[in-house]
Amino acid sequence: MSDAPGPAGFTSASGRPDEQFDVPLPTQALPIAEPTRELPAATAAPAPAPPVAPSPYAVQPSWWPPPTGAAPASTTARADSRVDPLIGQVGAALFWVTVGWWLFFVVRLLGRIVRVGFGDTLVIRTIDMGPEETVVAAVLSVLAALLLLLGRGRAGRSPLGWASLVLAVLTLALTVWRLLP
Repeated sequence: MSDAPGPAGFTSASGRPDEQFDVPLPTQALPIAEPTRELPAATAAPAPAPPVAPSPYAVQPSWWPPPTGAAPASTTARADSRVDPLIGQVGAALFWVTVGWWLFFVVRLLGRIVRVGFGDTLVIRTIDMGPEETVVAAVLSVLAALLLLLGRGRAGRSPLGWASLVLAVLTLALTVWRLLP
C-alpha cells in the first residue's frame, strides 16, 4: 500500500483511490441581449385597466385659487378636506392601546387584592410593578389625544376625541403622581 495519489488525485483512508464519476454538464447557450437604443416594437395595444375606486390618500386637485367670479369656500371646509384620514386611525389605535393598558392595570390591581387583600398602598404597589409601562401608557395616551383632537380638524371634536383627552389627563396624572417625588 502506498500513499501515492490515485488516478483522481485523492486517496481514501484505507489507501485505495476514490472512485471517479463523470457528471455531464448542460451546455446550453444563454441568450445575450444586444444593446440597442430602439424601443421594442409593440405587437398590440395594451388592454385598458379595469376601473378602480380612487384612494382617499391620493393627491386631490387644488381648488385654490378659486376661479374668477366664484365665491371662496369656507376656511374650515377646506381645512377639513385636507385632513389625512390615516391620522385619525392612528390616534384611535393609540387610544385603544391606552384603554387596554388601563384594563391590564385593573386586572393587576384586582389580582393584588385577591392575593394580598386591601391595603393603604394598594395602588402604589400595583404601579410599582411596572413603572415603565405607566410612562409608555402616558406618552401613548397624550399622543392619541393630540392626534384625535388636533390632527383631524373638526372631526377630532367627536366623543372619541374627548374620551382620549380625558384618558390622557387621567393617565398622565397617575404617572406624575406616582413617579415624581
